Amino acid sequence: MSPGTNTPRHSRRGPQDPPARPLSRRTRPRRNLREVGTAGEDEAVAYFVDRGYRLLDRNFFTTRGEVDIVLAGGDGDDRTIVFVEVKWRLDGRYGTGAEAVTPAKLAAMRHAGAEWLRRNPRHRAPVVRFDVLDITAGEITHYQGVGW
Repeated sequence: MSPGTNTPRHSRRGPQDPPARPLSRRTRPRRNLREVGTAGEDEAVAYFVDRGYRLLDRNFFTTRGEVDIVLAGGDGDDRTIVFVEVKWRLDGRYGTGAEAVTPAKLAAMRHAGAEWLRRNPRHRAPVVRFDVLDITAGEITHYQGVGW
């Protein structure tokens, strides 16, 4: 109230903010998908390097496909080039990451792998392989030789 009157005093501040409430799953900020993908690929690279593979390339893109990781080795003498699709899932609610690798994705991987070999002739090897590394709920499963 204004002093000496019965009329209310009006504030120039405007309406007050509503009380804060916890963010729901729908309103919670989402993690950047590129950051999540990079973290999964970093974990995958460490997995392969620990097993004797040598990293040749990451995130190789063409107009028709992409390969997350390109490796040499696994057999101790770099006679195998391995193209890897990394699938990372926080949990198994929507299935494993490997279940998300469709025939179309495998075809795109084959195209990208062939293009990578064309652009990198010094890395030609007698054996080429396409693998999927599934990281679901912290568990790593390596599928070798998929997509042929």
